[in-house]
Amino acid sequence: MLAALQATLQSILVFMGRAISSPFVSVSITGLEHIPRSEGLILVSNHFSWFDGPLMMIYMPMRIVFLLAVETERVCFFRFLSRTFNLIPIWRGQVDRKAMRLAVAALKEGRTIGVFPEGGIDPALASSRERGERIEQIAGHTARHSANLIQAQSGIGLLATQAQTRLLPVAILGTEKILVNLRRLRRTQVRIRVGRPFGPLSIPENTPRRQRRRHFDTLTQETMRQIAALLPPGNRGPYQDVA
Repeated sequence: MLAALQATLQSILVFMGRAISSPFVSVSITGLEHIPRSEGLILVSNHFSWFDGPLMMIYMPMRIVFLLAVETERVCFFRFLSRTFNLIPIWRGQVDRKAMRLAVAALKEGRTIGVFPEGGIDPALASSRERGERIEQIAGHTARHSANLIQAQSGIGLLATQAQTRLLPVAILGTEKILVNLRRLRRTQVRIRVGRPFGPLSIPENTPRRQRRRHFDTLTQETMRQIAALLPPGNRGPYQDVA
């Protein structure tokens, strides 16, 4: 009964989200034919704005359980989303075994887990995130206005190898302009492009523990190239070496 009520609430909120956002954003999606049915997937995407996750949650045709940085739960809106849509809080920059365990369990249930491999929006905070520090100052880090990819963290490689699930690359562009356009009373064009699933990813058996990080880094770089291939060259940042 509780699960049914929650599913109904989620559907209502998705409908309301589309109605509320439509005057401010125009969302176009291409590549929906690449999304397989009845299969647990890891959705991997670039992260240029706070709006990336919410817009994908209300405009993509499946329910997405995003991994959410623990500090964002201090914001009422994201805390509400987390509780309602069963999002998974995660400590960035370290191996959060609880978050990994919850994500793998959800994938085995056939759900879609959403991950932003870059680990955050503001590249100036990358070193703090890599050290596992909690970002206390959230305001002012809501968009990456350069709309360029940055180097990713290796966590997606670990999750992908543990889950042995295919990955679905997605690129979202335009969200970095939403707040600026809102101040000017302009509507923002947001484009979502879905690529072909790839994987599952794995590392060689019996790999020594001290070498596993290197393999995870390699898998993470391959994942980012899949995302970069869906973006215009001017938005690929350090991932220009894609077809």
